[in-house]
Amino acid sequence: MRFRDRRHAGALLAEALKPLGLEAPVVLGVPRGGVVVADEVARRLSGELDVVLVRKVGAPGNPEFALGAVGEKGELVLKPYALQYADQSYLEREAARQKDVIRKRAERYRRARAKLPLQGRDVVLVDDGIATGSTMEAALSVVLAERPRRVVAAVPVASPEAVERLREKAEVVALSTPHDFAAVGAYYLDFGEVTDEEVEALLLQWAA
Repeated sequence: MRFRDRRHAGALLAEALKPLGLEAPVVLGVPRGGVVVADEVARRLSGELDVVLVRKVGAPGNPEFALGAVGEKGELVLKPYALQYADQSYLEREAARQKDVIRKRAERYRRARAKLPLQGRDVVLVDDGIATGSTMEAALSVVLAERPRRVVAAVPVASPEAVERLREKAEVVALSTPHDFAAVGAYYLDFGEVTDEEVEALLLQWAA
């Protein structure tokens, strides 16, 4: 299954979520690409858009290979194999570096739209795709700590292994789970980079 772009993926994802009967959900996008998908979902589900801030902790010399992820409140989620590829001191340094990125991003995004409270709300956690699942796991830990009523992790495409692991923590909706999963961008015809300015503009529309 391939998507034209993130908007197209968001429209299809919203249709798959409608039968769940979510009540005015807070739709949290994982910046940056996930926010575009989440914006489309929020509009079609009569929900509200916000962001959840998490960052991947990449391997030495290969930042795209996730060893874990950090969340907005400083949570560090490591993969079981993390110490096979990096020592503890590297992981701590890299986690601190990513926390600094989150802090700066929070300063920008929260100026555009104040953080929405999640306690007692239906929450949909959205990204444009899931490879290892470490970023979404970190995002879930952030969200679940706020005691929402219900949490659904929703993505257009994901690896089967990541979906199986995430289902231990939350409901999961994934439109496609190819067994020969490649990079997330391989399932989009247009997977252009999303900028911080685009994310801010989307959040400002919801703050108005």
